[in-house]
Amino acid sequence: MFRIKMLAKLLVTMVLAGFAMAALAEGREFPASAKRAELSITKLGDLLIDGKLRETSPATRVFNEEGLIVTTSNLDSVKAPILYTETEIGEIQRIWLLTKLEAIQYKPKKR
Repeated sequence: MFRIKMLAKLLVTMVLAGFAMAALAEGREFPASAKRAELSITKLGDLLIDGKLRETSPATRVFNEEGLIVTTSNLDSVKAPILYTETEIGEIQRIWLLTKLEAIQYKPKKR
């Protein structure tokens, strides 16, 4: 009986892991309003987007390449391609750090 329960748990875990891997393989979805830029973070934790100091709010969220929320202090001196959205008043609302494949897919628009 114990072995059957263990095998059942193992089977359920494997099925759930398969669903998780399939979801990761599909890629992330980004809002149509997201803009492509280059993110830099200063030693003081300020966000520079395409070289310009940008305002954030307490509601600003930064997602790493795996889709997990991270704090800017975890991104010490990072320089990375991103997609981002803004609020109506120009504050940064959401930032997604892009993987290498996403960075190729979402190339910056020429100005």
